[in-house]
Amino acid sequence: MWTQFWDMHSGGSQKLDWKLILIEAPEREAISVFYSRFDRNPRRVTCTCCGPDYFISEYPTLAEATAYHRGCRWSKEANCYVEENDPDNTYRGFTPIFDYVDGGGTDHEKARFIFAPDISDDERHLDVPDEGYIWKES
Repeated sequence: MWTQFWDMHSGGSQKLDWKLILIEAPEREAISVFYSRFDRNPRRVTCTCCGPDYFISEYPTLAEATAYHRGCRWSKEANCYVEENDPDNTYRGFTPIFDYVDGGGTDHEKARFIFAPDISDDERHLDVPDEGYIWKES
């Protein structure tokens, strides 16, 4: 399982050195790892008009988690991304998964990968404090 943290540039800037941070763990654990490594709650809302700092989503594989960012083609028939160039994508070219990981992302979007063997048990189970703006039900 991989959890992707995609920096939304809320408040007008990127929060860390990477636009994408991908952690090999389910979302709950990945949020703890993110906080442990970067001293920042990824669910933080820096700006109320911009929304959350990160878009957070889980994927079964690293290939699926990075498919959009690597320029993979969307297949309407299969209802998923496929490992090939999208000729309609003029923004970025296709980058195979191994090249993407080896190069730390693409020229457009730098990525950070945290693999399961590199995560200690104490990083997986922290109580992550609330930060930034918080909406509470009344």
